[in-house]
Amino acid sequence: MSDTKETKKIGITGIILMVFSVIFGFGNPAVAYLKMGYASIIWYIFGAFTFFLPLMFVSAEFAVSFKNESSGGIYTWMRKSRGELYGFVGSFMYYFAIIVWMVGVSARIWPPISSFIFGEDKTKSWSVLGLGNTQTIGLLGMLLILAVTYFASRGFNKVSTIAKIGGLSCSVINVLLYVASFTILILNKGFFEEPIKGAYSFLKTPNPDFEKPIVLIGFVTFAIFAYGGIESLGSLVDKAKSAKTFSKACILSTIFIATGYCTAILLWGVSSNYTKLVSSEGVTVGNITYVLMNNLGTKLGLALGMGAQQAAGMGAMFMRIMGLSMLLCFCGALFTLIYSPLKTLLDGAPKNMWPKALTVKNKYDMPQNAMWVQAAVVCVLIISTSFVGKDAKALFNVLQLLSNVGQCLPYLFIIASFPAFRRKDELNHDYKIFKTNFSVNIVCLISFLVILFGTISTIFQPVLTEEENGVFQTCWMLFAPVIFISIAFIIFYFYKKREAESNV
Repeated sequence: MSDTKETKKIGITGIILMVFSVIFGFGNPAVAYLKMGYASIIWYIFGAFTFFLPLMFVSAEFAVSFKNESSGGIYTWMRKSRGELYGFVGSFMYYFAIIVWMVGVSARIWPPISSFIFGEDKTKSWSVLGLGNTQTIGLLGMLLILAVTYFASRGFNKVSTIAKIGGLSCSVINVLLYVASFTILILNKGFFEEPIKGAYSFLKTPNPDFEKPIVLIGFVTFAIFAYGGIESLGSLVDKAKSAKTFSKACILSTIFIATGYCTAILLWGVSSNYTKLVSSEGVTVGNITYVLMNNLGTKLGLALGMGAQQAAGMGAMFMRIMGLSMLLCFCGALFTLIYSPLKTLLDGAPKNMWPKALTVKNKYDMPQNAMWVQAAVVCVLIISTSFVGKDAKALFNVLQLLSNVGQCLPYLFIIASFPAFRRKDELNHDYKIFKTNFSVNIVCLISFLVILFGTISTIFQPVLTEEENGVFQTCWMLFAPVIFISIAFIIFYFYKKREAESNV
């Protein structure tokens, strides 16, 4: 009986559902709508077929080839393909993306808390010890990171259950968006708050900041960010009924997720007018989802014949539902990611890579010292972004853009290592989606250039659009990755030095 269970394989539907649950993020279409309106749809489709699908196939080939060394993850992929230094720097940049994500969550978690408690986002008026709202959010974020580090270092890893509850609640709010939006459409006889003016609405954004081509290309990083996490799904190919089943599931998953994102962007136009949205004071990429949910609930109430006050109450209820859902998602993910990637980085590295003080584990089998060093790094980044910036909008913008850049950089390393992997005959190539080296080179070149130009455009977008604090945002996106890459080289240098000394 146990053999039967072990050999049970997953069909196309099962793989699609697993991919959908890992990749689809409810907040991504909201940010896209704020940035470009309906015109963001075409970029999500572009990202799906130039990034999401190719990288899923690449990850699948890597995962099958190194299935007996799965604990090393992307570090093993890159190390075996391009060498030890390349693998370490690439995987360290992946860890950099996690650090940036934690900095972002330390700020983004407060709008859902406010929405859940008050029925609206009041973070723009928060002040502690005479600090402005940006500095207050930063201070609260540091306290949050320190608290989570303390509890996680004591072995409270079962908090990941919260992530499962959060995932379920995210499914609920997805259903809520669809049901409420279609109900409004039916009751209002097909009326959209943001009018659809033919194909023009989907080809040209009403946001003047994106009129410059180089800035427009930068939006691709938002699409890439929306499809992030693909590298973790490559191992599904080994669980599929056949390689052909997995390939079909990948293509269908790409279509379904891209369709889901595009439909969600379109549905936000049912209840929120773009011009009114971007002209509203205090609307940021950090709270846009809650603002849109408030509008959705209010418009639904009005469509059902409620008075203005009752409709506003429904909007506040929608915000509370959204706030609780995102709070659960953020908490579960934060408790998991504050120790899981760090443990992988420490445990998967060669013996002499890290100082012994960082690898020592406490009685709860957690790398406590390393976790507190990590917390200190995150807190320094929080101080640097929140206490130097002038307002909350600039803070959320730089964190969102930095997250996009941080997410994209590791994928550049992964894609660039794939052609070298395919050229090494000594490695396992039993599973091949790309049949020829020519197809490998073409696909990797296209994906690499899309990510590269999108990343460069994102970095210089704040300066090119002459945003307030634009130089501050661009400098952060330039210097933060450079600093982390430099740290990676320094760590590797001393590792090699210690290794040479031990061999004498």
